[in-house]
This record gives sequence, C-alpha cells and structure tokens, in this order.
Amino acid sequence: MPDVRDTYRLPADSDRPEPPNLDAQRRTRPRVTGRQVTTRRLIGALVLVVPLVWALGRALPVGHDIVNRGGARLIGDLLGQALSPRLDGDFLRLVLEATGTTLAFAAIGTAGALVIGLLGGLVLSDVAWTHRPPRTVRAVRVVLRGLLVATRSIHELVWALLLVSVLGLDPLVAVLAIALPFGAQTAQVFGDTFDGLPTSALHSLRNAGATTMPAVAFALLPPASPLMLSYAFYRFECAVRSTVLLGAVGVGGLGQELVVSLSSRNWDEVWTLIAAVIIVSALVDAWSGRLRADMAVASCSEWSAGAAPEPPGGVAPRRSRSRWARWSALAIIPGLVAAWLASGVSLSGLTSSRTRALTGGLVEDLLPPKLPAGGWSVVGDAVLDTLAMAVVAMAIAVLITVVIAPWAVTTRAQGGAPGSLPARIARRMAWALARIGLLVLRSVPPTVWAVIALLALFPGILPGALALGVYTGGVLGRLVAESWESVSPVPRNALLRSGVPGALATLAAVVPASAHQLLTYTLYRFEICVRETAVVGIVGAAGLGRLLSENLNLFRFPVVSTLLIASFAVSVSSELLSRRLRRAIRA
Repeated sequence: MPDVRDTYRLPADSDRPEPPNLDAQRRTRPRVTGRQVTTRRLIGALVLVVPLVWALGRALPVGHDIVNRGGARLIGDLLGQALSPRLDGDFLRLVLEATGTTLAFAAIGTAGALVIGLLGGLVLSDVAWTHRPPRTVRAVRVVLRGLLVATRSIHELVWALLLVSVLGLDPLVAVLAIALPFGAQTAQVFGDTFDGLPTSALHSLRNAGATTMPAVAFALLPPASPLMLSYAFYRFECAVRSTVLLGAVGVGGLGQELVVSLSSRNWDEVWTLIAAVIIVSALVDAWSGRLRADMAVASCSEWSAGAAPEPPGGVAPRRSRSRWARWSALAIIPGLVAAWLASGVSLSGLTSSRTRALTGGLVEDLLPPKLPAGGWSVVGDAVLDTLAMAVVAMAIAVLITVVIAPWAVTTRAQGGAPGSLPARIARRMAWALARIGLLVLRSVPPTVWAVIALLALFPGILPGALALGVYTGGVLGRLVAESWESVSPVPRNALLRSGVPGALATLAAVVPASAHQLLTYTLYRFEICVRETAVVGIVGAAGLGRLLSENLNLFRFPVVSTLLIASFAVSVSSELLSRRLRRAIRA
C-alpha cells in the first residue's frame, strides 16, 4: 500500500510550519518510570481480560445446554450442497436481477449519505466558519451534532424496520436505511477532513470580501475533493454489504433472496446466492481499493478508524492524476441515473398524505416510552447480554485476525519472499487463500452466519457472538493486514540476514510495530459490534436486538421506544469508552 505521507505535496515556504523545538519538548515532557510503565500495562491487561472472563461466563452458563445435536443433520445437508449449487438459467437470471437491485440501492443510498455528510460536515466544521458563528448557528450546530450521534448509533437494519412501518416494502426504505446512518458518519468524517486542511486561501478570500459559501466552494472543497472521493467509494463498498443485510426486512436484492432460500432450506440456492454476494463484494473491494491506491490518499484501514487521516503539517493532498480515479469520478453521475431508473425508487412516498399520517401515528405510538413485561430487570439483562455478545465476538474476531491476517500480507510489503521457488509458490498460495478467506468472512452477512450458528447451537449469546465474530474477523483481518503492509521491511530483512528464521523474523519485526494498530482497530470495531448485535438479535440471538425484534413484530411501539433509548445509551457509552482507551493508547 502506498504511504499516506507520499500523498501530500510539499508546502510552499510561506506555508511551511516551524520545526518543533525537540529540546523544549524533552524538558517539558514528564518522565515516565519503569514502575509506571508496568502499572499501565497491568491495568491495560486487566481492562482486556476481566470483561472477557465475565462475558464468557455469561455466554456459557453452567447447567444449560448449548449445542443443539438435532441440528447436525441440517448442517450436513447444507455442507453437502456446497459442490452442487443451483445454476439453471431461470435462477441465475433471478440472481442477476437481485444483484442489480443490491448495487442500485447501495449506490443511491451512498449518494444520499454523501449529500447529508457534505451539508452536515460544513455545518460542523470549525474551518468553514472563519469567524465566530452567530449564536443561532452555534445552537443549530449543537442540536445537529446530537442528532447525528443519535442517527448513527441506530443500526441500518433497525432503521429499515422502523421505515417499513411507515413506507411499507418500498425500495425507498433500503435507500433511507443506508443514507441516514451512513450520512451521520460521513458528516463527522467530512467535518474532520475540512478542519485538517490549510486555511490560508480561505482566509484570503474572506478578507477580500467573499461571503461564506463562495469562499468555501473555491478554497475548501477543491483541496478536500481527493479525500472525499476516496471516502465516497469506501462508503459504497460498505453500503453493498449493508444492503445485503437489509434483505432480512424484505426490501429486495440478494439479501432477501438469501433469507427466502434459507427459510425454505433450499441449500443449493443458498450456495449460489452466497457465491454471488462474494463475487460482488470482491469486485467492489477491488475497484475501491484500486481507486484509493491510485489516488494515494487514504487506505481502508484509515477510513475505518472513523476519520480522515490528518495531513502532515496541515498540507492539503495533491490532486490525483490517476486515470482510474478520473474515470471513476466520471462514472458517478451516469451510474446514479442508471441505478435510480433500475431500482424504481421514488421520493413521492415521502410527501404523500398516507406517509404523513403513518409517521404521525408512529410518533404517537412511540411516546411515551414504556418498559417491557418484567420491567427494568429485562432491559438490564438485555443490555448485559448485548455487551457480553460484543466482547465475545471481538475475542473471536481477534483470534481469526491473529491466525489469518499474517498470511494475508503481501510479500512485496515484506521486502520480497526469499527462499526457493516452491517456498515462494507456497507463500503465494497461502496469501491468496488468506485473502479469499477474509473476503468470504466479511462478505456473508451476519444474519446468515447467525442462522447457520443457530442450526448447531441453542438461541442465546453464543450463536450471536459467533456470527458477529466471524463477520468482524473478516473486516478486522483485512484492516490489520493492510496496516501490517505499511510496516517497514528493513527490520525484518536485517533479522533474516543475521540468520533468524523467516516466521520468527516476521513476528519480531511486524507484530510489535503493529500491535498499536491491532488494539486501536479492535476498540473501534467493538463500537460497531455493539450496534450490530441488533442484526443477529432479529434472527433469534440474545440481547437488545431480540427484544427489539419481538416487540416490533407485536407492534408494541412504546416498548420499542424504550429499547431504542437503551440501545442509544449503550452505543454512545461504548463509543466514548473506546475513544478514551484509544487516546490513552496513543498517549
């Protein structure tokens, strides 16, 4: 992967920041003793181990059956059909149409998220408001920030369930369910991107008498466009997987066909649809990765950290001369037009009298919130189950990452693969298998993994944790492998020249240097995993997601309101805790 530091042009002398005074920094930096380092490491180990022990104890209760022996035959039937998927013309035509629907929903939803993100990012950005904004604008920014946090804390599948009660099984449900939470996340990223850019041109235009909008349009958006384009295609990559997830609601696409085939236990159809999902994910991943590599602005691992990379010295990234990036940018508008025409999405449903009446009725039903049967103890148990599920899932994901990700690192990033020809061929095959394995794990929706887990296990925390862990392991493994590729190969090559075996040299040179990224990405994915517990809860796992699904099916909307508030509180708390721990790690 290209180094992000190569993506930024050198500043002019007038813009070059003053070199830091290292001597002054050394004099003012507090001295850290060996005892303090040991104490911090011990506290960090306890922070990781104690929640894991507690979560395992909750997920594996003593005296309760966990394994469903009756499901062994069903799993055998599922695996037995792996080599004989359904490939007749009629079904392949259905799969092709569902693939087009999935891509169309993902494209339109991503476009909506980018519009929301651009407007929200400009409002939240401190740089866009060169002078202190009026009191009214400051109040709007506070309210908007709270709304964005609340919007992104609710999973897109939960948004789809709520929207279905208002819009029915309209294609617009899938688009809005992607656009709303993704737009809230995009607003945060774009706001951070704007604040990381140089402001000299913006100040010059403002001092020359330009108003806010023209100054932003000519001085802020052009230098930010490479990063914004890179993030747009990264979001599209994520939206494709999320659109497959929405099939559980019944809005169409590959996800809906998967749910139908799983429900009817047509395992040959399931394998064909899973293959289609993997192929689509691979193509979109390759396209998005090629774009980011050619533009050399940001990798998937950097975007997945939740914000744009900070330009060194506050210098804007240079414009990309990549032909691939130019053609990708030119394909956006025709692609969106084609997606809109193919999907049948219409905005008329938002303004109809029926929608207004159903929306008003839904708001009245949601308020005031009420507790479920059993009171606070039921909600508290669901919250604890949700947290335990997320902790166990992340432990499984880290285990998958540690086992598979080292093999997924390109030999080029390691300075080549010395050794005999058979050894190099074996290493290349291991790399391909690891990459394909991680792709399969993250391409198959967690709902599908949960259904498979529930064939072998009784409903509870463990099947949900396994489903989320396998899916998150594919995502986390990719991020960590990408970060390992950025580690300098010089230490490893030096160890190899001194006679250290290849595997040991890789462990000694790569793992310590990248342990920080592994821990950082694990904490960030934990935030996402807490929200995604709602996904596996819908198909029968434990936690707030199961309670939410049950009460939505029974139209107990006041209870749903309480559960949404509890889910919001858990998501925000986990996000704040994760950020606090990541800051402590950086410090």
